Amino acid sequence: MQQQSEITCRAASPGPDLRHLDTWVFDLDHTLYTVDGDQHTAMEERICRFVQQHLGMARDPAWALQKRYLQDYGSTLAGLIRHHGIDPDHYHDEINDIAGLALKPAPQLRSGLARLPGRRLVFTNNCGRFARAVLDRLEIADLFCAIVDAKALDFRAKPDPAAYAALVALQGVHADRAVLFEDSARNLVPANALGMTTVWLNNGLGQSYWRIATPELHIDHETGNLTQFLHSIRV
Repeated sequence: MQQQSEITCRAASPGPDLRHLDTWVFDLDHTLYTVDGDQHTAMEERICRFVQQHLGMARDPAWALQKRYLQDYGSTLAGLIRHHGIDPDHYHDEINDIAGLALKPAPQLRSGLARLPGRRLVFTNNCGRFARAVLDRLEIADLFCAIVDAKALDFRAKPDPAAYAALVALQGVHADRAVLFEDSARNLVPANALGMTTVWLNNGLGQSYWRIATPELHIDHETGNLTQFLHSIRV
C-alpha cells in the first residue's frame, strides 16, 4: 500500500515551474517537428548533392565538407556563404522538401503551445519560408508572433553568439523571462549564458545525440517529448 501511495504521489507531482517566463522561443527542425531515420538521411543526401554540384566535388569530400561546416559554423549554409558565396535562397529551395516530411496537424502540440502565456517565437537556422510552411502544416502558425530565421540572423547560425544577440535585438527579448527549446544541446549554451531558461529535447533525433561538456551547467530541463513537457509545466 505504501509503495502504491508513493507511485500515485510521484505521478501527481507538478511539472517544472516556468511561471516567471513570458517569451517562449522554439527551434524549428527536429524540435517543433521531428523526422524519422529515412527522412533525415534523405535531407543529408540533398545537402551533399548540393555541395557536390555547386562546388564540383566528389561525394566523399563533399560529405566531409558539409559536416565540417555544420560543426564549425552551426549550419552547412553558413560555411558555404562564408567561403563560397552560395545563394541562400537557391540552397534552401534545393535542400528543404516540405512534401517529403508528410507533416500533419498536431492538435496536442497546439494545445500545449496555446497554454503558454506571452509570446511564442521560432528561432531557426533554416529559412523563414520553410518555417512558415511547417507551422501551417502543423496548424500552429497563428500561435507564433515571429520567425527569426537565417536571413534575419545575417546567416550567423546558432550556436554563434551573434545569432542570439540578433534574436534579443530584433524581438526585444528579456533573457531572464525567456526560454529556448532545442534538440541541439550546444545551441543551449549561449542561451544559458545570456540568462535564458533552457530546455533540451533529448529524443535521439536531430542533433540531440551531440554531447557537450558539463551539460548540468547549461541545461535547466530535459525532455524526450516536447508536447508532453508543454502540458506538464506550470505556467
